[in-house]
Amino acid sequence: MRAQLRLELADCTGRIIAAREAHNAVMREGARLIARLFKGEQVPITHMAVGTSDEPESDTYNTLALANPADPPRLENGTSVPVSPDLMIITIDETRRLVLVRVRATLPESAAVGRICEAGLMASTAEGDVLYNRVTFAPLEKGADHELSLFWEVTFPYGDLNWLS
Repeated sequence: MRAQLRLELADCTGRIIAAREAHNAVMREGARLIARLFKGEQVPITHMAVGTSDEPESDTYNTLALANPADPPRLENGTSVPVSPDLMIITIDETRRLVLVRVRATLPESAAVGRICEAGLMASTAEGDVLYNRVTFAPLEKGADHELSLFWEVTFPYGDLNWLS
């Protein structure tokens, strides 16, 4: 499975003033989240979030949350937004043999004000939030008069997958 994120920062008139694209890394707990489906545990992706760290992933891929430290430069007024199931679109690309999941959400003007360097998809569970995947990108300064839209495309290949090994 693989995912790509596109972020678009828009001013109050709707004009896109900055954009970023990045491919994800699946976190260890995110892979476990997907594996839980085999046991019949339905754990959906429920939120998109942003953070302040531009540190690359370690070899353990064990990041449990996106960064928003108490010390400045802290993002103000919340860093996540619920994902509406109505905005999740699942299609099949027969040519590339992929099942595609497209997800989008928008952080409102008042949320995540500050310097953003990372984003991820999360699941809110009874045990707490689980960070499924994470991307880092060149810093983006989000003001209190900007909306930030996140567009994810997650792909699941099917067919003979020997080419993956």
